[in-house]
Amino acid sequence: MQKGKVKFGAILWAFFRFLLVFGLCYVILKPFATKILSAFMSRSDLLDATVKYVPKQWSLYFWKHAWEHLQLSTAGVKSLRLALISAVLQMITSTMIGYGLARFKFKGRNLLFVAVILIIIIPQQVYSIPQYLGFRFFGIGDLSLNLLDTDWPVYILAATGLAMKQCVYVYLMREFFMGMPADLENAAAVDGASVMGTFTRIVLPNARTMMVTVFLFAFCWQWTDIRFSSLFFTDHMTLPQVVAAQSQMAVYTDSGVLDRMGTAIAQNAAAILVILPLVALAIICQKFLVQSIAQSGLAN
Repeated sequence: MQKGKVKFGAILWAFFRFLLVFGLCYVILKPFATKILSAFMSRSDLLDATVKYVPKQWSLYFWKHAWEHLQLSTAGVKSLRLALISAVLQMITSTMIGYGLARFKFKGRNLLFVAVILIIIIPQQVYSIPQYLGFRFFGIGDLSLNLLDTDWPVYILAATGLAMKQCVYVYLMREFFMGMPADLENAAAVDGASVMGTFTRIVLPNARTMMVTVFLFAFCWQWTDIRFSSLFFTDHMTLPQVVAAQSQMAVYTDSGVLDRMGTAIAQNAAAILVILPLVALAIICQKFLVQSIAQSGLAN
């Protein structure tokens, strides 16, 4: 009797887990599936009230329209340049800051770490306007430069550890170094290695997995960013800005009237095209992501 109750409890728990996972997958994947299916609709399906999710007449019209208006030669190159360079800078600075917070003991270290946590918690809207004004009137004293519509705001923030979401990367690197044994570093110090020599020859090779993960996160955030890109770039737009701008993805009817529903579907198709490289990158580098989560202690 007791054995039957245990078996029934295990079956009930397995059924509950199935419902939970199925519900989460449905909530997460439904918007993506809806956007993808709608992008395959023809223009006649938009006027058909019986069409809701699955198109009756499959078409590549909106995919072609999105591809032709993405401005890959300008906005695509700009987004790729910003994402690559800023991701490299964030990886370097986050590694150095995280190592310093984890290994060096100095007055105010805990206070600095609290500041890192606070920056993670504080909404970006709070300090976006000061950042805008700082780069609009960048300089000291009478020297004032307008760095808006240039790449320099993104690079300066990344090089100084203040880029978008970078405090999260500093936290990840600190947790990784806190969990890494210091025996190799102590042995290198006994052998006469300098701090920088120990960092470059001992620490960095062991932190390679976490550094790659930080690079991937930074690249993805910058690639899909629209909030700070809209703050710093008004004339030369990035790919997400092009997708979000209705004027760039506008679809018109045969009579020349703006088709708002068609424009929205074209924007969905363009957004999927922008995200596809990140999906491929995540699939290729998933090994680094899993290893870094396990080594950083976040899985405990």
